[in-house]
Amino acid sequence: MNRTITYLCLPALFAMFWLIPGQLSHAQGIHTTANNMGLGGGGGAYMNGYHANFINPANLMLPDRGRRVSVGLLGGLSTAAGGSLVNISLYNDHFTTGRMIDTEAAVRISDDWFGSGSGSMGYMGVNLDVIPLGVSYRRDDMAFSTAFRVRTMATTGMSKGLFQLLLTGPNAEVFGNGRSVNLNVETLAMAEWSFGYAMEVWRNQAEFRPGTQRVYAGVAPKILFGMGYSNMGFDSNLQVTGGSDARLVHEFDYFVQSVGDLTGDLEAYYHERRVMDNRDAEFGDFVDGDSFSDAGGVQGMGFGLDIGGTWEWYMRDVSYPVIGSGPQILRASLSITDIGSINFNNNAGDFRAMDTFIWEGLDIDYDRIDEEFEGESSDYFEHILQDSIGSDIYGNFSPQDISSHRVGLNPMINIGGALTMGRLGVMMDVGKGFNNRGVNSDRMYMALGTEYNLLNVIPLRFGMRMGGYSSFNLSFGTGVNFRSFEFTTSVMTTPSSGSRGANISAAWSGLVFRF
Repeated sequence: MNRTITYLCLPALFAMFWLIPGQLSHAQGIHTTANNMGLGGGGGAYMNGYHANFINPANLMLPDRGRRVSVGLLGGLSTAAGGSLVNISLYNDHFTTGRMIDTEAAVRISDDWFGSGSGSMGYMGVNLDVIPLGVSYRRDDMAFSTAFRVRTMATTGMSKGLFQLLLTGPNAEVFGNGRSVNLNVETLAMAEWSFGYAMEVWRNQAEFRPGTQRVYAGVAPKILFGMGYSNMGFDSNLQVTGGSDARLVHEFDYFVQSVGDLTGDLEAYYHERRVMDNRDAEFGDFVDGDSFSDAGGVQGMGFGLDIGGTWEWYMRDVSYPVIGSGPQILRASLSITDIGSINFNNNAGDFRAMDTFIWEGLDIDYDRIDEEFEGESSDYFEHILQDSIGSDIYGNFSPQDISSHRVGLNPMINIGGALTMGRLGVMMDVGKGFNNRGVNSDRMYMALGTEYNLLNVIPLRFGMRMGGYSSFNLSFGTGVNFRSFEFTTSVMTTPSSGSRGANISAAWSGLVFRF
């Protein structure tokens, strides 16, 4: 026999997680190295050698421990993860106390996490950068370099409404007037082959002595190789009413952008389920780990550019106890990095769906449970969610007619300053990105750092970073840095993530040789 009950479960949540697995195929602010990460993450006025290609190419003209040639084998590795969604302080405050999270507590937690705005978003980013090979050569009047960099970036954005849905379920007290329930997931994997050139464009006197001022300019065009890209955007509004007229209304609009094998598998599922009307076709049979088997191959190409200028003033010669003797040099810089885009044209796909799901109750067919599911009601409900709701409503996407995805890089403007004297240096950078991808942020940042070279061989680096994609950060770096060889490392972390989220980063110089 049939009985009718109001069964307001989690169809909206199901839709989110039904779509996510196909997107997580991979896991910048300014380019980070073992040097600049230890100093807070700047580098516009002091980062030299082949790393300057990606921070400020004009700095190829800066001396590198008195050597003219620098070669890096696995010459730089850095990784960073964090963002406002990664908030360890708030997690400890709210989820480790043993208190029950009721509706009132859930609203308070979401306000702490996202702010008071009902439509606010939180982000989490992950970056991994590797420079397998880099070479730079400096002459008195110009410098050249080339470097190959591989990087992956993943970004997840979640709305306050989705966070509340995860905590409370479809609660009429929270969603009675409707709330945005949005999710964005983007991944980008790429490689770039950069060619740097810098030269001196002005000086006030021929000899390099106290009072000398110089201006350097540099440019680093690069060839971009797109190795993987996927992007999902899920925008929706959820309204839930309770009582005798219990009702759930979910208006949603989403897109999935893909390349390569993933596009083919999504098209195959669409054809089998929609065109051939095969009701037994299941999404997981088409989109699985094999859908990303071509990740790492070249899926598209493009071109990019990094440019910059640096002013240098040889102020005077100094000699202090502990600090040592040497020239006191002040530098200031301006650079714009990551200009350009990649055109992903290897089987590019764009899939979209827009619909309204209305849930007013569920007719439970107990005879069907007994006959088809051997009395297992959980199997019956799973079938309803996955087939009727998941595939027929949320999985009812259609392919669009496109030929490629044009994906921009992470442009950033950076202003830097550095003062060096003897074994001591102090640095400051301010910068701003123009998008939110990975750990790149459109929020302005400031980096401060100081470096002391113990015995002129062991660098001790301390830094702090404010702004950007996370809360206040502290950093430290050390290692050995001889005239002919460098092996250094650094870490950066967030003491308290309460205001803007956490960050944890690490970098290693690789094996750097100088000649």
